[in-house]
Amino acid sequence: MKPRRATIVGLVMVLAAWATGAVGAQPVSPADHAKHHPGQDKGGAAGMPPGGMPKGKDGAAGMAPGGKDAGMGGGMEGMMGGGMEGMMDGMMKKMGVPPPKDIYPSLMSLPELTPEQREQLRAQAQERMRSGVALLSEGLDRLARAAEAEDYAAMQDATGQVREGLARFESGVAAQRALSEGKPPKQVALQWFKSEMNLQPPQGVEPHGGSSGLSALHYFTMVLLIAFALAMLAMYYFKMRRAAALFGRLDPDTKSTPPGSPPPKDGGGPSPPTGDNEPPGGKGRKGPPPGGKEPPTGGTGPTPPEGKEPPEPPEPPQIGKDPPELPAGGKEPPPLTAKWRGQLVIDRITPETPNIKTFRLRSPGGGPLPFTFLPGQFLNVALNVGGARMNRSYSISSSPNEREYFELSVKREERGAVSRHIVDLWKVGTVIEANGPVGKFTFNGTEANSVVLISAGVGVTPMMSIARYLSERSWPGDVFFIFTCRNPADYIFEKALAALASRNPKLHLVVAMTKPGPDWTGPRGRLTKDLLARSVPDIASRRVHICGPFTMMEATKAILRELCVADDHVRAEAFGAVKPPLAEPGAPATPKAAATGPAVTFSTNNKTANIRAGQTILELSEELAIGIENSCRVGTCGICKVKMTSGEVEMAVQDSLDEDDKANGLILACQAKPKTAVTVEA
Repeated sequence: MKPRRATIVGLVMVLAAWATGAVGAQPVSPADHAKHHPGQDKGGAAGMPPGGMPKGKDGAAGMAPGGKDAGMGGGMEGMMGGGMEGMMDGMMKKMGVPPPKDIYPSLMSLPELTPEQREQLRAQAQERMRSGVALLSEGLDRLARAAEAEDYAAMQDATGQVREGLARFESGVAAQRALSEGKPPKQVALQWFKSEMNLQPPQGVEPHGGSSGLSALHYFTMVLLIAFALAMLAMYYFKMRRAAALFGRLDPDTKSTPPGSPPPKDGGGPSPPTGDNEPPGGKGRKGPPPGGKEPPTGGTGPTPPEGKEPPEPPEPPQIGKDPPELPAGGKEPPPLTAKWRGQLVIDRITPETPNIKTFRLRSPGGGPLPFTFLPGQFLNVALNVGGARMNRSYSISSSPNEREYFELSVKREERGAVSRHIVDLWKVGTVIEANGPVGKFTFNGTEANSVVLISAGVGVTPMMSIARYLSERSWPGDVFFIFTCRNPADYIFEKALAALASRNPKLHLVVAMTKPGPDWTGPRGRLTKDLLARSVPDIASRRVHICGPFTMMEATKAILRELCVADDHVRAEAFGAVKPPLAEPGAPATPKAAATGPAVTFSTNNKTANIRAGQTILELSEELAIGIENSCRVGTCGICKVKMTSGEVEMAVQDSLDEDDKANGLILACQAKPKTAVTVEA
């Protein structure tokens, strides 16, 4: 016998011995066998009768569906001739696939079988193992003979017989395993079915993901996608919160913003950058400016008369966001909350020069400011100095776009009790009383196509608010910023102005010093006609704002008249009241004029006195020791408002009176000069 044939025969003998031992371990008597398999063919392998195993209570069939029995023996011919005559069997045979295993449906319905049917299934499994060994033995023998004769057709038939025998044997083993190991029969049947259909993973390869069928890569990918989705949701949520807060500040009907805020322009972009470098730790958020009309864009010259269309503006420079549309009209809107009164807390103090400090103030409870203001306005501050209540007005130097804080810059005056108290004693956390904002010294870009800002000393503070606001809103007009001071140590806002000039090409900065050091390369001396003409081309057609000491403003107005600037193009605001000159030591007191004017009655204090020529009601009240609160004494702060119940007065300046004030009979005591007998509530 050739070695190859000897090997095949040896394999068959091993399988036969194992099958015989397995069957011998579970002996079945001929009577029991005949009882369970009536009509079984006595020759060779047992063939099952039509209908297969008897049905249980639930109707589960013990054999193949349709009652066709594949038989348990008889070799290849018995199996194919006894119980596999159907069309499906023929088709499967032609396809080279083994016919259906009648043990499979029995395993699938095993939990529903009675103990008697389970014993029948055990016997059936043993018979299939025997028949499988017989088919394997005969098929291997035929295969060996065909291989020697090189009969390929016979070799193919023998190979099919070997596969059928092996399938029979494995189905019997699967049934015995389900019965003996206690594993779920359906699981064993499905595992066997998968192996028959080549659905099992390769030998020695564990399926990925365990029982879930998912690998670590699957889990990692899912976790990554979930984290990405959560991050996107979080970003969307916070983006919507920011958008809601922004629209809340822009929408005039929203309660979270002061009433009267203009709506945003369609297609508006993100908030513009600040006009100067944000100081470390700054937390202010940009918001819309207070009301106004749409600013003209470009060109030079004053606002055109009402009823005439302004010229077409040029394209604005791209250094930030365009300002939002403002209400139309030829008049500046009033401050949104001009009559606000309350408390503020100092959040930060910045020394600007040896005698000037900038105080950043916020709402005590945090959040947006309780009022809005226009660039160039000021705030009234009330203090108790030496037991006396005093009021002072200080211009706001920050931009109205800042909604969470504003800044006041205060100069320490040697003769100023209030300014010394502020600069020396105010600390971070100090709570102050204030009211306002007030003032008509404003410019938001709606009044003219260009502006000239001339200031000296601490008078630069309202100019900084205007310049910052215009730069942040990308106002396209030219801004000529003319500033004079004594020396480099008094150069307030030096870094902030340099930052604004570098960002805004439309901001033209000119700084002159009266007593500069040797390193100063800019203009020297006071403001002159020649310097102003060289610094501001075509100045006669431009709007001009002046702020500083009284003498400086008067001199500048004279220069502007020489340069043919019309008086209605000039706006001025004195910093502080005009102080009377100090009398020389030992000089006699100047005699006062006789009080021959109309009588003034102060009804609250029940005092009456005649007024002198040119005297104001405030000055007369001070002579009578009647305490009318006041601050600026030039008609802009509004602190000295009193109600006039009878009489008539004239007032040179009444900027701080609105229409409601006039309708209610309020006057400014610092400006009111009686024309007839007057009665006031004071």
